[in-house]
Amino acid sequence: MTQLDLMANDAAAQTIIFKGAPSQVVNAAAIFKGVAAIVVILAATLYASGQRWQVPWAIPVIAVLVVMAGVGIACLRTAFTEIIIDTERITLRQGIFNKRISSLELFRIQDLTSYHPWWQRAFNVGTIVVMTSDSNNPVWRLNGIVDAEAMRAALNHAAIALRDRKGIREVNMGRV
Repeated sequence: MTQLDLMANDAAAQTIIFKGAPSQVVNAAAIFKGVAAIVVILAATLYASGQRWQVPWAIPVIAVLVVMAGVGIACLRTAFTEIIIDTERITLRQGIFNKRISSLELFRIQDLTSYHPWWQRAFNVGTIVVMTSDSNNPVWRLNGIVDAEAMRAALNHAAIALRDRKGIREVNMGRV
């Protein structure tokens, strides 16, 4: 068998646990701040015109466009993020113009925490924080995961199963 055949067999044996983009709910705070900023800009413009101050029309328009661009970029970053979790690894693809692809082998997972901010809880969305033994990326944050608690449990189960299947044991050196 060639190396390519081995890779194809390994890929076929992997089961995808999750594949998708984070929920846009994570951008609710940015959207709320953007709407509040636009309201402030419009209120300031109306106040200034009521005081008979000359405010060129382009200034509030440019300010509103800058705020909308900031909110749009936050939403685009989320839309152009892809998370793939299979039985072997987590792959994170990010970037609008420049792509950054990172992967983490599941056997490197040391601890998993799911975090559910109050404003995301209503939409059943949360963040999974992954503590790893990877020295370059010791903490991974998977934002905007729907049903994050169930995903955390599935990810923990897959990491333990992979360690058992490969015969890998974790050894803590230093502070425990």
